[in-house]
Amino acid sequence: MKIEIPIGARGSRDEFSSTYKDDFLIKNGLVHIKTGYIEFKITETKKIKEFTGWLYLVNTKYGLLASMSYKDTLTYLGHGIWDLKTYEPDKILIPEEDELF
Repeated sequence: MKIEIPIGARGSRDEFSSTYKDDFLIKNGLVHIKTGYIEFKITETKKIKEFTGWLYLVNTKYGLLASMSYKDTLTYLGHGIWDLKTYEPDKILIPEEDELF
């Protein structure tokens, strides 16, 4: 049985990384920096940099984008291409000064 990510599958980066193995995700355009493929995926920028383990590189139709949060939303578009929506926490509403007293 061949494992594949269905086109249109959507979820948080954490869900994809806990569901599929790193090797499988690398082949499908989602690279965790600690996998040892740093040079392979970043040579397009002609710079090799050190990153910490929370960073993922996502292959999008615009090129490689960095996913900084495990709550980022990913949608698989097929052929190793993803759509990345960055996580934006809810805004904290700070009451006006006159509302406090």
